[in-house]
Amino acid sequence: MQLRLVTLATVLLAAGAAHAAPMTLNGDRPVIVSHRGASGYLPEETIQAYQLAMSMGADYIEGDVYLTADKVAVMLHDGTLNATTNVVAYAATHPEIAALRSANGTYDVTKFTLAQLKELSGTCRVAAGYCTDRTYFNPNTSYTLATYGEFLDLAYNNYLTTGTQVGVFPEAKQSGLAVAEAILAGLNDPKYNGYFTTMGNALTQSFDATQVSYLNANSDVPVSYLGVCPTTDTAARSIAAIADGIGPSRGQVTAACAGAAHRAGLTVIPYTYTNDPAQYVTAYNQGVDGVFTNYPDLAGTVRDQVFPPAPTPVPEPSSLALMGMGLLGLVGLRRRKR
Repeated sequence: MQLRLVTLATVLLAAGAAHAAPMTLNGDRPVIVSHRGASGYLPEETIQAYQLAMSMGADYIEGDVYLTADKVAVMLHDGTLNATTNVVAYAATHPEIAALRSANGTYDVTKFTLAQLKELSGTCRVAAGYCTDRTYFNPNTSYTLATYGEFLDLAYNNYLTTGTQVGVFPEAKQSGLAVAEAILAGLNDPKYNGYFTTMGNALTQSFDATQVSYLNANSDVPVSYLGVCPTTDTAARSIAAIADGIGPSRGQVTAACAGAAHRAGLTVIPYTYTNDPAQYVTAYNQGVDGVFTNYPDLAGTVRDQVFPPAPTPVPEPSSLALMGMGLLGLVGLRRRKR
């Protein structure tokens, strides 16, 4: 941690400290989108990873949606379970699970019922930027794969218990419109009392233009078209006809792309940022509206340096005097009641 802080300070000094004002579309500070939960620390798309992300100050928790064999929406990035669950080891002692293995040795989530999926535990993906920091990882913990409903519940219940509004950013990962329909149905569930819709605590996304168009046409929830980064105003306006934002890769995004997108009224939230502070400084200087990050705490720390939060207003002397009179009145009332 000390090494990270030293590196961060060095990067910020080299970047020239803070801007006078944000360069985002709406003039707000960039949002922190926790990519598959706090996946730099815990197994991705698990309940524990999402909980950690919210505790680290993420503005949105993000995840990918598939449908199981019994048509339940679940959070999983890959269409197969091999890389992010213990399915291979579990199948060795559970023949009914082994029977679901495809000829190429993979386990397709669409062949599993929800009950079968819930028998498994999430594991760390073997890739740079995933579970690379084991500060919060416990090898003796069973990490719980999340349904889409549980994913929504986490954000909503966090709001009910803490008052903090953390949004959700589900991606239609599986092909076809059924998964897009499931995403919108969840966001519109009456039990959330408009938290994701009326209160504006949701965004949606897809790499597929047909899904983007469907989400755009059937909901007021903003939708991002992933994998695109227009460099001309004409291209940006074409995207704006079906989407509210874009989600280019970290390598795609440039200041020119961000500028063209903003002129067309599109937000720019690129993916995926890891544990290198310089990545965030570059992104924020490009004028992005947010970042997809595996390390929401680091993304927030750099953001606070590049775009310092507004200071808490200090009451004027007259306000302090009135406050003091009010407190004296409360003391007098308490004494009279005694």
